[in-house]
Formats: sequence, C-alpha cells, structure tokens
Amino acid sequence: MPFCPECKAEYVDGVKKCHDCDVDLVETLPLEEEVLVEECPSCGGDVESGGDYCPHCGALLTEEFVPCSKHPEAQAEGICIICKDPLCPDCINSKTGRILCGAHKKVEVSEGWAVAFESTDFYEASLVNGKLENAGITVAQRNSDGIGFIAGGFIETAIGRTILKYPVKVFVPIEQYLEAVSIVNEPPPSITEMELQS
Repeated sequence: MPFCPECKAEYVDGVKKCHDCDVDLVETLPLEEEVLVEECPSCGGDVESGGDYCPHCGALLTEEFVPCSKHPEAQAEGICIICKDPLCPDCINSKTGRILCGAHKKVEVSEGWAVAFESTDFYEASLVNGKLENAGITVAQRNSDGIGFIAGGFIETAIGRTILKYPVKVFVPIEQYLEAVSIVNEPPPSITEMELQS
C-alpha cells in the first residue's frame, strides 16, 4: 500500500499521487525521529533537548552571547514568545511568567494560546473565526456562549456584552499569532475584486 509522505494518508495500490497534497506517493514512510525533551528550569514546560529557549515562557537556555534585538551590546535574557526577538532585562515585559517584547506586551496569552481578535459583537467574532479557519489557522473561541445565561436573561447584544465586559475572544496558537493578526487586519475585498471572483 502506498503512503503520502506529507499527510501520511494510506492509499490503495495503483494510486500514484496524494489527492490532498498533490505529491507522489511512496511505498514506505520514513521512521520519525524521536525528539528528546527536557524540563525548562524557569517554567517547567517541555523543551526540545538542546533548544536555545523555552517556547512556553521565553527563558533563554543557551550560555552563548545572544544580543538584544534593540540593544546589540547587551546580553539577551529572554525571547519574546510571540515574535521571537531576543530581549535584554531592560526590554523584557513579563506577563504571567511569560516574556513579551514591548510591541506584544498587551497580547493576552493563556497556556500556549494568544488572543488574535476580540469583539462584543458575536457575529463579527464568528466571521473572523471563519476567516482564520479558512486560512488554515487553528482557532478556539472563548466567551461565545450567550450572555442571557450569565445575566439572567439579559438580551444578547453587543451593548449587553460591553456592559458585562464579556467580549468574544478568538484565540490562536502562539506560533500562529502573527499570521492570524495579519489576516484579521487585511482590508475587506472591494466590490470590483468581489465581482472578479464571481
């Protein structure tokens, strides 16, 4: 039985290309290398053995000199978990044990996820959610249940969500945050572009 080397799907004999990945099938899949992990001394998260920094908290794990992205003469002590910029102590913004740069210090992060979009308008958040999913971004919504259950029948509106400080939040994996934000901030297609697409 042939296999797709990309998605690992198994096909019946005679099929030559993967229908999803459009690559040639192979007779056997290569053995996957076992990744050794160790514990981050800062947060206790799993880090690939020999890794330079912890992707969970941003702690710098190498003993080599790593220059700060803004102050090249200064030794970096951490990496922004969003943009991966090395940061010296003067540039570090620590938030719930995670290192962030000045540009990303206000990004809400939680257990490997970051808020790419939030709105008190449930429908707007749902549209953004769909747009990100269509672009291949992994998405998780929070606060998307009706506020009527929370406020004892309060009408489900953007005003109600604003009063109750209960916006719908669209979370994405931290490693997909920058791509997700660029997709969210893309201007909507013009009428001419939409006519050309149809």
